[in-house]
Amino acid sequence: MTKISGNLSLSLFGMMNQIKQHCMPLLIIVLLSALSGCQILDGSKNDEVDFSHYYLWIKSLTDDEIAQEIIQQKSNKPSGYAQADVQLIMLYSLPTSPIHNPYTAKALLNDYSLAPYNETVFSATDLAFIVMLKDQLNQQLLLLEKITNYKGVYIQSKKLNTAQQLKIDQLNEQIIQLKKIEKTISKRGQ
Repeated sequence: MTKISGNLSLSLFGMMNQIKQHCMPLLIIVLLSALSGCQILDGSKNDEVDFSHYYLWIKSLTDDEIAQEIIQQKSNKPSGYAQADVQLIMLYSLPTSPIHNPYTAKALLNDYSLAPYNETVFSATDLAFIVMLKDQLNQQLLLLEKITNYKGVYIQSKKLNTAQQLKIDQLNEQIIQLKKIEKTISKRGQ
């Protein structure tokens, strides 16, 4: 009985070795497939948007393509596409855009809440881009306000200059008339 159990244990042991030899490559292939599948799934779950690339892309568009992109982003907004708001803000802030309006862009950006998106859709780089865009719009609006103020001052000074020039012309005319009167008086006195 010990011989039978010994032969049985040897043949079980031999069978296990054969299974290990034949199944080991298959096991390795299955494990590698599972690991690569995890990597593919992990990479495909990337919902983040790269706003810097988007901004560079819209800067390269023609006027017609920008108009199409505006329509696309306006239609994406009601459908709940999270990035549509920020992309529309970028289209408003783009100087070559037909809807360029820094006041509208700044107002939309002020109303836009980043809190629900902090850790889901936007990367730290995108959040930094949005904050930078907000700062740039603030600077642009300050410059536009200064330009408006300078235009007002320029118009006022131009009006004042015109009024002073008119006064100077009137005084010059009076001087000419006085000189004529003086000549007439001096001719009579001779």
